[in-house]
Amino acid sequence: MSSPHPDAPPPASVFEPVADRFGPRLALVFGNAAPGGECPWFATGRCGHCDIGAGEGRAFAPADNLRRLEWFRARYAGELGEIAHLVVYNSGSVLNPREMPAETLAAVLDFARALPALRAVSLDSREPFIRAEALSAAASRLGPAIQLRPILGLESADDAIRDGLLRKAMPRAAVLRAFDAIAAAAVGLDVNVVVAGPGTTPDTAADDAAGTARFVFSEARARSISADLNIHPYYPSRRGRELFPEQGRCTLPVLRSALDAIQRARADLSPASGIFIGWQDEGHDTQQDLRSAELARAREAFERYNRGQDPGALEAIEPE
Repeated sequence: MSSPHPDAPPPASVFEPVADRFGPRLALVFGNAAPGGECPWFATGRCGHCDIGAGEGRAFAPADNLRRLEWFRARYAGELGEIAHLVVYNSGSVLNPREMPAETLAAVLDFARALPALRAVSLDSREPFIRAEALSAAASRLGPAIQLRPILGLESADDAIRDGLLRKAMPRAAVLRAFDAIAAAAVGLDVNVVVAGPGTTPDTAADDAAGTARFVFSEARARSISADLNIHPYYPSRRGRELFPEQGRCTLPVLRSALDAIQRARADLSPASGIFIGWQDEGHDTQQDLRSAELARAREAFERYNRGQDPGALEAIEPE
């Protein structure tokens, strides 16, 4: 077996294009420039449900990520002309200059602007870095034909779960300030929602997910923001197992029940919003055999749903 290319992400972080409401969607994972290559929140013990913030084991200089960008350009050369939605990750906050320096972000945005079919760029971030000035500058660099969409890892609108159990240090007032900044910059928003995570049970997971959806859609509608949801079924990562040893993974029936409730919230509050069911774990799911079995059963339904937003696509997955 040949060695990985030195500029490539780890194999588990190299993704094939999928589809969402915009069209073909591609996720690119860059390295984190913070000390140790870790998300600063992960390094201080926060976000206890997730190992993605551990990064790749080293800090990245701008030149490292510029070489990775060229590797992406070559790796996806036959597909970039069709990509409609580009999603940019760095194991932390793309909009934090400490984690992605300005010159790196500028190069990524210039790369995105040159893609002929691109309609949207989503940048993974956190609420302290979702600021109107930074958003406006990034949106201006993309140009008027491409919508900028910061990603907010809210996970749950329940303050006790988000800031208590998960230790995300994301108070509601700060979340609302991020919504205000997005409205001021006139850009879009993607929000991550974890289904059946710590603080919930199979009986309460759907209510928590629907409550989070209602919070997002209500606050977005009040500010005329276009808000989509990224839905992530909970899986036990290494850190998650240490902190929440009794918390099982989100089963397919529980996920189906949560999606049904989320769709009702969307119908009531924001019918034009998109819902994307995400299953990329970057290798952090500690139950890979179960994950493979679930994907074998549900991938086709999820891909059909993500592409066309058709609730009928989920009928093969029985709710609880």
